[in-house]
Parts: sequence; structure tokens; C-alpha cells
Amino acid sequence: MPMRPLLLGTLILILCALSESQSTIRQVDFKNFTYPLRGHLLGHDRLQWLTTDVHPQRKPIHLFKGEDLTKASSFVMDGHEYIQWEGFTFQSVNFADLTGDGQDEAIVVLHYLTGGTQTTDYVYIYSFAAGKPKLLSYFHAGSRAYSGLCKVIGNHGELVVDLFDPEKRSGDCCSSGIVRTRYKWQHGQFEAIGPVKRETLEEDH
Repeated sequence: MPMRPLLLGTLILILCALSESQSTIRQVDFKNFTYPLRGHLLGHDRLQWLTTDVHPQRKPIHLFKGEDLTKASSFVMDGHEYIQWEGFTFQSVNFADLTGDGQDEAIVVLHYLTGGTQTTDYVYIYSFAAGKPKLLSYFHAGSRAYSGLCKVIGNHGELVVDLFDPEKRSGDCCSSGIVRTRYKWQHGQFEAIGPVKRETLEEDH
């Protein structure tokens, strides 16, 4: 009999822990998730925020196991089929407090494959409210050397975005420099703050 209250208490603690663990942004499965999508998919050469109704709405991205891909083309060589894919793949998710409320936001990066040489990245920023993710804003970068995404992080309450510098490009694919812009969540949107910085690309990038 004395074991029954102990087991019941343990069960309650476990359930409480599970409930708490499922009430944060870090528990969201962003690899199996639906993302909104607006604007054109090709021809990107700069960062563009996409949360306004100015940009036409497209079919949402439905990631399953980190992918939403369709076969764009293929060819057979030496008996092996080589496939070019079009669509989105999950790249990364990082967490940082970007709104100053003491709670983490998620910074999710999706990579878009065109089926050709152009590529781009979409960055989604989600907070957590009423038990579910809430989209704050999202943007696409450029393509490769033309302001393609190098890195995006949260740092001391700011969203820091590094894009490849088109002024230091070597062909369409590569650049030896980055352009760094810092954003702050203000007035219901991410606004650029401070000077834009140009730096030489470090080898670890």
C-alpha cells in the first residue's frame, strides 16, 4: 500500500514534466511542419521580407522528414539515374530570445532547390504562444554569390544576418566577403539597426 501513493506521485511528476516539455518552442518538430510561402521563387538577388500582403501567396511548404521535393529532371548514365530535385529541404533551427520577453524564438532555415544552378534560403522566425508556434516574420535571401545566405543567428536580442557579398564574388557561385545586417524586433516587425558591415569571409564559413 505505501508504494501506491509513491507511484501515483511519480506518475504525476512525469506527466507534469511532459506537459512542461511540450510547451516550449524547442519541442516543435520543424522537420515535419507546414510553412507559408509568398513571392517569386526564382531570380532572388537580395534579402526580402515576405510577411506583407504585397507578395502573392503560394502553396505552403509541407515538410515531411525534412523534405518537400519533386523530381525536376533526370538523366541516365552508365545505368544509373541522376535526379535533379526541386523544392525545399530543412537546413537548421537555432533558438534565441529575439523579442525581449525572456522566451526563446526559433530561427528556422529552409533551403530551396530550383532543379538548376540557382538556389536560395528561406528563414522563418517563430515564437511560441497559446501552446503552438506563432510566425513572427520570414524572408528569403539571394542566390549564392548574389546575397545568398551565409549565416543567421540570434545574438543579444538581435537577429544577425550574414549574406555573401556580391561585390566580392568570383563567378556566380562564390564570394570572398559577407555583408552583415543586424535586426531588432520593433513595432511588430524586424527592423534593421546600426550600420551594415562588410567583412572578409573567414575560412570556417
